[in-house]
Amino acid sequence: MTNILGEEQIQSVLDLACKAGQLAMDMRKDISIEEKTGPKDLVTSADLALSDLIVRTLKADFPDTGIVSEEDPDIRSDKDLVWVIDPIDGTQNYILQDGQYSVMIGLLQNLKPVFGCVFEPEHNNLYFGGPQMGAWKIKTDTNEKTGLKANKDTNIFKESGSFAKTRLMMGHRDRKKHPWVEDLEYVNFVQFGSIGLKVARILENRADLFVHLAGKLKVWDTAAPSAIAIAAGLEVGTMNEDTLSFPLPEVFHRHPVIIGRKGSLNWCRKTILNETAKFSKSDAN
Repeated sequence: MTNILGEEQIQSVLDLACKAGQLAMDMRKDISIEEKTGPKDLVTSADLALSDLIVRTLKADFPDTGIVSEEDPDIRSDKDLVWVIDPIDGTQNYILQDGQYSVMIGLLQNLKPVFGCVFEPEHNNLYFGGPQMGAWKIKTDTNEKTGLKANKDTNIFKESGSFAKTRLMMGHRDRKKHPWVEDLEYVNFVQFGSIGLKVARILENRADLFVHLAGKLKVWDTAAPSAIAIAAGLEVGTMNEDTLSFPLPEVFHRHPVIIGRKGSLNWCRKTILNETAKFSKSDAN
């Protein structure tokens, strides 16, 4: 196990994520919805209730750590260890009741992801791990535990002529902003909601990589999934870097984010980056 958290501490965080997930399901039929920055940026009463529960519990159990939550404006990130929380990752999915949301709790040490848990309440799936403890999935209704490891077959990453297309996950708004991606003949787009669940689907071999080009992801979107991804042997980085930085107290990732199977970074740099440049050139003309 990791020397950052003991077994009992890890279990307490996993229990907290499950408790928060149950609260989300209990509240789902009677939530209030408000806009934060606009009609596409929504927050529900469940987001706020889960944030309050998780923040209060972590403060009590880990008083010497920092805490950053999407729904808590008081950023406390001046510690070596910082919890980063997305109480409901995929709020729109939660509102639509399609089940593709998750509770995410990540831990950074010196601004690097060292532990994360992602709980999928609707399907009783708990994903967790970190670079020093591996990556795991627990079916919470049966307590069945399995290890998670990246598929290392890189044959899927071909620019053209491949019998199997690269299974790429990109958000709807990201695809709309970059319409040229729809013309990539060697790509199949796979739709999933929560970013935490996107990483889980890669590890379950239901997709190959996730790319976010718009440069608007925040640290609570990526902290927990990145820890699990790195632990399982996935690549986590950007178009220019082989790692993903967490620039607290700044909460934005200002560059594209890539998480995927081995070969994802090079594939994106050779194909996505090249297509971006071609599209920008033709658009300018």
